[in-house]
Amino acid sequence: MSVRPTTVHRESDEISDVAIGRWARGTLNEASRRDALSDILGADVSHELVDFAAGAGGDVHLLAEFALGLAEEGLTERRNGVVRLTVRRIPRRVLTAVSSQLSELSASCQQFLKVAAVLGRTFMLEDVSRMLDRSSASLLAPLDEALLSGFVVEAEHRLAFQSDFHFRGVFESIPAPARGALQREAMGTSAQRTRENAVRGGTAGRPAASRRAAGEGSGGPCSRAHSLIMKGDAVAGVRVAESLLADPGTSHADRVDAEASVILGCFLLGQERAVTLSERILRERGTRPGDVAALMALATLSNVRWRAGELAEGLSLGRTAVRHGEDADPVWRLHFQLALAGKFANLREFDTAESLIDAAEAGLRDMVSPVWTAAPAAMRARVYLQSKRLGDARQQAEAATAAWEQEAVPVLRPLASSVLGTISLYLGDLPAAIEHVERMHTDLTRCQGVLLSAQYAWTDILVTAKKDGPRAAVELLSGTYGHLPTQRSLYIEDPSSAAFLVRLARDVGDSELKRSVLDTVDGLAGDNPGFQIVGLTAMHANALADSDTAALAHIIVESPDPVSVALATEELATLYAAQAPARWRKTISPPSEDTSSLRNLTCWSRLTEMEQRISYLVSVGLTNRQIARRVHLSAHTVNYHLRKIYRKLGINTRVELARQAATYSSGAAVYSMEGEENSL
Repeated sequence: MSVRPTTVHRESDEISDVAIGRWARGTLNEASRRDALSDILGADVSHELVDFAAGAGGDVHLLAEFALGLAEEGLTERRNGVVRLTVRRIPRRVLTAVSSQLSELSASCQQFLKVAAVLGRTFMLEDVSRMLDRSSASLLAPLDEALLSGFVVEAEHRLAFQSDFHFRGVFESIPAPARGALQREAMGTSAQRTRENAVRGGTAGRPAASRRAAGEGSGGPCSRAHSLIMKGDAVAGVRVAESLLADPGTSHADRVDAEASVILGCFLLGQERAVTLSERILRERGTRPGDVAALMALATLSNVRWRAGELAEGLSLGRTAVRHGEDADPVWRLHFQLALAGKFANLREFDTAESLIDAAEAGLRDMVSPVWTAAPAAMRARVYLQSKRLGDARQQAEAATAAWEQEAVPVLRPLASSVLGTISLYLGDLPAAIEHVERMHTDLTRCQGVLLSAQYAWTDILVTAKKDGPRAAVELLSGTYGHLPTQRSLYIEDPSSAAFLVRLARDVGDSELKRSVLDTVDGLAGDNPGFQIVGLTAMHANALADSDTAALAHIIVESPDPVSVALATEELATLYAAQAPARWRKTISPPSEDTSSLRNLTCWSRLTEMEQRISYLVSVGLTNRQIARRVHLSAHTVNYHLRKIYRKLGINTRVELARQAATYSSGAAVYSMEGEENSL
């Protein structure tokens, strides 16, 4: 079997012109997308890749940029003559192309489109009008320009961005600080519109069960049960739901809602009953669209299988729950969508995860009385942390922890606090990290039933290792968190944790800890051969144990997890420096502590994924020819990338680049400890 990254052998502009000239007069249906992608990438393409390319809509130019970006950023591989995705992420080249198209429009049209993007893929003109504090009539000119430019199309009674790529490109063009402020304003605009609709009688025709599930009306037992669970009192919520199920006069709709509440509550409490009840419901009546109890059963079994390391089964069940949950009330649908989003984020398929979170948030916003809007924010914070978008992650986590009354979701507050703690570690603010971990523990104590996650224990381990040293962290792993090294879900949620624990075990001489970690990740990888990230996690841990420089370089080139790449770089630099002359070691020594971690992270984020990988390999002393073999490019192309890197970072030499890479990898991995015996 042949597996290698795809490469493009012609100049990018030439390929774009060829693609546009060949397909500009046709319709970009599935067959033509496949033909275009095959021509550009030089081989047949997988169905998943063709499906992802649908995000270009009818824009042939964007389709060509998409294909070129995939190859340029190493997001595909060629296996058995077919090009397949390795990471489902919109290439930066596409977002740049959309930004370029946007810059050609008038300032008023650009403002219109950016505000519209904050409202979602589809939007109402009146919502844009409210946010801009202008009449709808005054927006006709920028709207006409947006329609003529192809950015926006009519969608029945709403407006919509022509494609996912246009939407994402416009959204990403908004500066991050402004984006957060606009999103909060958009939530208020949506709430105002739905309240006005309610006053005009917009909810009069809705079924009572639907209004009750959304938190309207008198607040019957079902909505009370669900609300109690989301507020962190799962025991009381389950009790209320069970009393309703015991009443023979309960309506069918209320009974189904109560069953779903019992499953959710028992799952959050960690009770086996959640599994047995889920299996019974699915066995007796199967899956039907709109049956929230059966859908909750699917989502629960999906989560259980996933955490046990049965990834294919967990993913399949989760997808089924989302697919059949399209007609369910938003307050139930969000559970299926956010659970599946977390799984895709664990696989580092961040775009898919974000689209599911966006859909969950849109459903909540469309309710007459929006509730639990902190839930998408908490999950989005976790996704942004995993993709190293630290500023966005902190903003979303702070929004989730600050939410109150109907918007708050106490069962997710510990997750948001753990995200804030990890971000503080990345940025070198240990006191803040300790404070966030203490708040996380307080939230966990207050709640009877929270979202189950290995992240809580893992954040505690990271902070302890930084604060008190490796031996203190190992003591936690042999006591309070003795279950963690053999808990598969840890390595699924955080691929870098296996390598960290192996390094921790090596530095304190704990061979038993090292063996338990390696046995667990090797078993996880063996049971899930179709999941690249799991295989790379096991390879990374074993590379740390064996000081395997070739495997570490492979992690730098192939891993979709930024922290794993940074940790592998740090370790590889250490191994090479031990064999190198003292003069060379001095040139790549980590910079002093007064270097701003946040500034370095910002500079590093300007680089494409391929540019970052080349920079890492430069930092460990490889020549252009050696790097070219690692990343499957020519030495000339590597040199071309290096010139672009120098321009972006404002540097001139490989030594300066090595120092910047060392700064980033040291900060990003959070593995440098203080003290004489702390060698992590």
